[in-house]
Order: sequence, then C-alpha cells, then structure tokens
Amino acid sequence: MFSQENSTGRPLADAEWLEHHHRAKLLERTAFAKMLASLNPKSIIDLGCATGLWLEIFNQILSSECEFVGIDSDRESLELAAKRSESWQRKTSFMCLDIERDANLIPSGDLTLAFNIFPYVSSTESLLNVLASRVPRGTLAVRQYDGASIRFGPMPTSSRQRLEANLRVATESSQRFRHYDLDRTFDALQCSHYSQKDIGFELFERSSPFSDDFLPYYKESLDWTRSLLSEEVGGDFDEWINSDHHMANRYFYGVDLVALLS
Repeated sequence: MFSQENSTGRPLADAEWLEHHHRAKLLERTAFAKMLASLNPKSIIDLGCATGLWLEIFNQILSSECEFVGIDSDRESLELAAKRSESWQRKTSFMCLDIERDANLIPSGDLTLAFNIFPYVSSTESLLNVLASRVPRGTLAVRQYDGASIRFGPMPTSSRQRLEANLRVATESSQRFRHYDLDRTFDALQCSHYSQKDIGFELFERSSPFSDDFLPYYKESLDWTRSLLSEEVGGDFDEWINSDHHMANRYFYGVDLVALLS
C-alpha cells in the first residue's frame, strides 16, 4: 500500500509526502500564515509540527522575538524539524509528545497551531477542552482537510461514485486515522470551551497545465487513492489516469475547514 506513513505508522505523514503537499499549497499556506502573523504572537505552539514546514513559513514573516515550540510524537520528524531550524535566529524548541495522551503537558502560547491533526485524535472534544483550559489561553488556529471534498476530474459520474464509495469503505476500516473527519471536527470546535469562534472554509484548486510545484503532490495523491481501491474499481481508475498522459484536461480541488478560537 502507498501509505506515506511516518516512523510511528501514521498515514499521510511521511516527510517526503509532507514536503510535496506543503510545496503544492505554499501560496495558500503563506497567505494564511500572514493572516495569523497579524495577531503579533510572541510565542507559537505547533501541534503535530512534523518536519517543521509551517514553522519555517512563520520564521520568514515573524520577528525574531517570537518563540517557537514544535510538538510531535514522531522522533524522526522532530530530528528533521530541528535540523531545519538550525539557521533560525529565534528561540526554538521541540517536544516529543503524544498530544492526546499527554495533553496536560502542552505549554501555553499566544498562538497554537492545530493543522490536520484531528483525524489522528480519538477524542477531539477532550483535547480542545484541555487546550482551552491553559492559562493564558491564547488563540487556537485550526486547519482541517475534508476527505469527502477532494476531487480529481473530469470523470464520468458513474466512475466517480464507484471510486468514492470504494475509497470510503477502505479508509473507514482504518483505526489509525479518519479520512472523513470534517463534521466531527466542526462539531467539536462549536462545542469547545473557547468563547470566541470564527469558523469558515477555504477552497484549494488547481487546473491543468499543472505547475512543477503541484505535480508531485497530485501524482502521489493519485497513487495513495489507487492503493486503497479494489481490483475492479482500481482498474477503472488506472484507465482514467492513462486516458490523458499529458494531463492536458485535468483539475483537482479540496476544501479545508479553517478556524480561529480564543
């Protein structure tokens, strides 16, 4: 299976996959980071920081007075993050921590980042309420992809319906993460102990011709999807992929839930 797992077995968390994903969406991610930078945080806590890609963006746009703390349960990813941060002219530290099991050890900060972490958490509500209980509470920034909205195209409706049904069966049997988690996340954010909630959605879209920065993420997304499909549906998917070798008539889009809580 083309799982893109990190060393702890978390799917869609391999360092190379994260790099390609990040590069594909760098324009949108930088814009979001600049919006958060307007809050003038003096400290950032990055939950599930992985290899430090988001902190690298913030390092480029925030003053050196802002302290960074990256938290992840994967030691190999943290080693890469620490190496990435060697040239940063600011106070930076990393913690190897299971953010759900040891949520009470998560430090306070002016700005806490929770980007695509909730599919790996069993009780989103409990984690959010621990975060909200910290003093000072600060601002929690959330980005959560929606597996149900990710779409490759154009594709015949019947083929798409078979693909989506097959993929849902394959991913919903997983005990390691939830690919379709936007509604659970939305409900948990609304019910959390944070008093101020600003929740919305952001579209990510690309159409051919695809840029060199986007292509690796696109192709790996196709490969990951294909690895989960049955032989019959996978064969149809292969036929669709091969029907346009030059990808002259292709699109991709997905939706992220974005939120600020304080």
